[in-house]
Amino acid sequence: MNIVSFVIRIIIFVISSLPLYFAVKILKGKTSLLKTVIVNFISGIVISAVYSRFRFFGGLLSFFLLIWIYREVFRLKWYKAFFAWLLQGIIVAVFYTLLLLFGLLFGLSLFAGVF
Repeated sequence: MNIVSFVIRIIIFVISSLPLYFAVKILKGKTSLLKTVIVNFISGIVISAVYSRFRFFGGLLSFFLLIWIYREVFRLKWYKAFFAWLLQGIIVAVFYTLLLLFGLLFGLSLFAGVF
């Protein structure tokens, strides 16, 4: 792996941590971008390990473990940690919807220009 692809992977990972960062900031949690990136990385490893070890209850156990990690690291209450998780998903959904609409508009205008 060369240095360019490594830097691109780091940038993509930081960008993927932004929805969690914004969700925690909206809910008045204590975080920084570096802290959010580290939490995303470590929680991904922990959640994957728990899910692979406990197949049947792994999903439910992983969910509660993720909420607990958010609660402890970002100093949120249980319900705020849950809402941070939920808001993170909403931010991602809104972003993808905006990208889809932009892509459709750009694609239609490009298509219309051809004919």
